[in-house]
Amino acid sequence: SWRKDQSMKTTVAGALVKRFKEREENCRVAVIDCFTRLLAMTVAAAKNGMISLESGEEESGVPVIDLRSKYVPAIVKACEKQLEAKKGGERTKTSALALLSTLCVAPGGIGEPTQIESVFAHIHSILSPDPKHRTISTGLTKSIKLDALCLVRIMMTCDQHDASCIKHAFLSTLLGEVCNAVQEDWYKVIAEALRVLAEVPSLLLLEKEWKAQQMTDEDSPNNTEETNQVAKALYDAIEPRLAAHDLDQEIKECALVASAQLLSVLHPSLSTEQQHRLLSLLLERLKNETTRIAAMKTLPILASSSKSSRLDVSPILSNVVSELASLLRQQSRGVKQSALESLDMVIQCHGQDCGGDQDVELYDGVLRELGMIIVDSDLHISHLSLRASISVLKVCPSSGPSVKKHVLPPALVLSTSPLLQDLALESLLSLLEQLVVSDAVDFHELLTSLQGRLTNDIGGNSTSGMGVGTSTSSSSGGGSKQAVSNLARCIAVITAATTPSNRDKVVENLISSLQSAIAAGGDGGVGVSAQEVQLALLASGDLGRKVNLAAMAGGVAPNLLHIYLSFFDASSEDAKHAAAYALGRASVGAMDVFLPAILNALEQNSQKKQYLLLSALRELIHCYQTGGGADGGDISSSVPLILPHLVSHCSDKEEGVRTMVAECMGSLTCLEPGVMLPHLQELVATHGGKDVDDNEEGGGRKDALSCWTVATAIKFAIAAHADPSKLAGFMPSFLRLLSERDLSVRNAALLMVYSSVHHTPQLVAGLMQEHILPSLHELAQLNLKRVVDLGPFKHTVDDALPLRKAALSIFSTCLEKCPASIDIPAFMPILGKALGDVEDIQLQAHQIIISMCYRHPIPLVGAVEAFVDPLQKTIDKKTGQKTGTELERAHEWIKSGLRTMIALSNLDGVMKYVLMSVYFMDSFFICVER
Repeated sequence: SWRKDQSMKTTVAGALVKRFKEREENCRVAVIDCFTRLLAMTVAAAKNGMISLESGEEESGVPVIDLRSKYVPAIVKACEKQLEAKKGGERTKTSALALLSTLCVAPGGIGEPTQIESVFAHIHSILSPDPKHRTISTGLTKSIKLDALCLVRIMMTCDQHDASCIKHAFLSTLLGEVCNAVQEDWYKVIAEALRVLAEVPSLLLLEKEWKAQQMTDEDSPNNTEETNQVAKALYDAIEPRLAAHDLDQEIKECALVASAQLLSVLHPSLSTEQQHRLLSLLLERLKNETTRIAAMKTLPILASSSKSSRLDVSPILSNVVSELASLLRQQSRGVKQSALESLDMVIQCHGQDCGGDQDVELYDGVLRELGMIIVDSDLHISHLSLRASISVLKVCPSSGPSVKKHVLPPALVLSTSPLLQDLALESLLSLLEQLVVSDAVDFHELLTSLQGRLTNDIGGNSTSGMGVGTSTSSSSGGGSKQAVSNLARCIAVITAATTPSNRDKVVENLISSLQSAIAAGGDGGVGVSAQEVQLALLASGDLGRKVNLAAMAGGVAPNLLHIYLSFFDASSEDAKHAAAYALGRASVGAMDVFLPAILNALEQNSQKKQYLLLSALRELIHCYQTGGGADGGDISSSVPLILPHLVSHCSDKEEGVRTMVAECMGSLTCLEPGVMLPHLQELVATHGGKDVDDNEEGGGRKDALSCWTVATAIKFAIAAHADPSKLAGFMPSFLRLLSERDLSVRNAALLMVYSSVHHTPQLVAGLMQEHILPSLHELAQLNLKRVVDLGPFKHTVDDALPLRKAALSIFSTCLEKCPASIDIPAFMPILGKALGDVEDIQLQAHQIIISMCYRHPIPLVGAVEAFVDPLQKTIDKKTGQKTGTELERAHEWIKSGLRTMIALSNLDGVMKYVLMSVYFMDSFFICVER
C-alpha cells in the first residue's frame, strides 16, 4: 500500500517525496532510491493486474492509485529541484534521473507537455558547454551527462508520451546539445548521444503518421524546412563518427544504427551526395571484419524505408549483395544467419533495382552460395536460405535456371530428411510452389524427381534424376514416416499450384495406384510398395486440403472416399493411419462429401474403425483450427452434426478413443467456445457426482469416463490457447471434477488445472482459494496403497501416486506463475511430507525447495526443521548392491538431496536452528568420507 496508515491522509509515497530535500546526501539518495523501487514495484503490479494506475477504473474491483494526477507533478517537481541545485552532489542527481527514467514507463509518463519541456530544460543545463547554464561541476560532467542522455532516450522511445510533444520539446531544446555531445571525449557519452540521435528520425515519422491520421497538412513549407534542418544537423553529427576508424567498437555500432535511421526516414531531406557518402561508408563497414555484423543489422533498416519515397541504394546494391553472399562461406553460424536475414530483406525490397542482364549473373552467384548451405544439419540456416531463394525468384524470374541448378538439388535432398519440420518445411513448400508458379521448372520433371526420392533417397540411394547427388544429407531417410509425410506434402503443394489438366492427371494416377494396391491386398502388390501406398494416400489427402476434390470431374471424391475406407481394413497399421490422415485432410476441401460419410461410419459402431474415424475427424478439425482450407470457410455450421457423435463416444471403454474424442472437443472449443462450453458444462452436470461402479459396463463407470473425457478436453483447449474470457465463467463447473470419487477423473482434473496454471494462470488465479486449494491439499497427501498378490511374490501399488505428482506439479508452477493465489505457509507441511515420499515425489519436492530459496525464502525458514529428518534419510540412503543405471539413479537422488540442503543452508536465519546446523555438518563429513 502507498499509505502508512489507513486513518491518515499522508501516504508512504508522499512522505518519501517530502524527504527528497534532506540535507545529508546519503540520506537523500537513500530516500530517492527507495521511492524509485516503490514506483518500479507499483508499475510491475499494475502490469500484472493487481492494482490500477488509471483514475477511471474504480469499479474494476482492484485498488486504484491515481499516479498521473496526484503524484507525477510532485515527483517531477522534486526531481527538478535536485537537478537545478548547484550544490547538489552527483549521487543525488543520478538518483533523480533514475527516478524520472522509471517514471517514464508508468501510465502518463513524465506528465503534461509543460513538464516534459521543463525536464528537457534541466537536461539542457546539464549538457550545455556554457558554464553560465551548467548546474554541475566540471569534474562530474561526464557521468551526469551519460545519465541525462539515457533519460532522454527513454523518454523518446517509451509509448507513454505524445510523439508531437516530445518532438517539439526536443528539437527546440536539446537537438543542438545532443549533437555537440557526439563530439565529447568519453566513448560512453558519445555512444549514448548517437543512440538518442538514432531515435530522432523515428520520432519525426511517428508525428508524420499521427498527422496523416488527423488529416492535417503534414507537408507544409514550415514542416519541410524544419525537417531539412534536422536532417542536416543529424548528418553533420553522425557522418564524422561513421567515417572515423580509430574509435571504440560501441561508437562504431551506434553510428551505423544512427546513419541507417537517418537514411531510412530522412533521405528526401539529404542531398544526393550526402546519401551516397553514407551508403559508401555503410558498404565500407560491411566489408570490415570488426563491424560487418553491426552493418548487416542496419541493412534491414535501410530496406524498410517508406515505399512512397524509397531510398535509392542502387549505387551499392550489387556490392552489398555480393558481399553478403560471400559471407555465407564463413564458418561462424552467427555471421551466416545475419547475412541471410539481411540478404533476404535487401532482395525483397531492392532486388529489382539491379536492372539489365547483370542481375541474372549476380543472382547466379548468390544462389550458388545459398544452395551450398541447404542441409538438414542446420534447419534454421536452411530455412533462411530457402526464403532468400524465393525472394530472388520473385524479383528476378529469369533466375529460374540458376535456382534449378543450384538450389533445387539440395532442396530435393532435404525433402526426404526425417529431421525436416516447422519453418524449414514451410519454406521448402513455398519454394516448390514458387518454382511451379513461375514456370522455372517443368511440372512433370519436378513431380518425377520428387516421386523418385521415395526409392532413391528413402530407399537408400542418394541420387535422383535432377542431379541431387551434388548435395548430401547428414542423415538418411531410412524409410522414416516423417520423410514420407514431407514428400507427400511437397507433391501436394506443386500439384495444387499447377494447371487443372496436370492436376487431373496426378489425381488419376494416385487413384489408379491405390486401386491397384487394394486389388493386391491393401498393402501394396506387384509394382506398388507399401511406402508408395502411404505416399499416395498422404499426397491425396494433403491435396484435398488445398483444392476441392468434389469439384473435379470423374467422381474423384467418391472414389477416394471408398479407397480411404477400404484401407481401414488393411493389415498394415501405417496404411490404416495414412488413410485416416488422408480422409481428414481431404474433408477440408470437400466437407459436403467426406464429413457425412465419416459420421455415418461412426454410427455403425464398428469398434475396430472408431479410432481411425475419430482420427480423421480430429485431423479435419485441427486443419480448421490451424488455418482452415483453401476456400477460407469455417466449420461452425458442422459443429451441431459432429457434437452428438463425440458425446456418444465420451464413455468408450478404450482410452485411445476417449483421448481422440477429447482432442476433437478441445479443438472445437477453441473454434466455437459459445457452442462447446455449455455442452461440456452440461455433460459435467449430468455425469458428475455419481457413485463409481466397479463393473466396467455399469452406469457409474460410464459417468466417470465421460467426466474424464470432459476434463481432458478442457486441458487440450487450454493448451491450444482457447479464449480465457469465454472459459472463465465455466471453470467453476469444471473444477468440481476435482471432488469426484473416481481417481482417473480426479487425475484428469488435476492435469486440467496444471494446463491452466501453465498456459493461462489468470484463468484460475481467482478460483484457487475456494475451488482448487482444498482438493489440492487433500490430493497432495493422499495415499492409497494396496498389495497385489502375484503368486510367487506380492507387489505394492500406490493408486494415488499420479495424483500426488500432479498436485506437486501444480504447486510448483503456481509458485512461478501466480504465487499470490496460493497459501505458501499452508503448503509447507505438505512439502515436508513429500520429502519423505517415494523417490519421484522427493525429487519434485527438492526442486520446489531450491526454487523457493530464491523466490520465497521466508516461509522456508520457519519450516526448515520439518525438512531436516527426511533430507537426512535421503542423503544417508545406502546404495546396496545396485549397479548400472540403478546405481546412477540412486546417486542422483542423493545429490539432489545435497543440493537442497546446501540451498537451505544459504538462507539467512536457517543455521540458527540447532538441528539444521548439526545435520549440515554431519552431512558434510559423510560426503567427504564417501
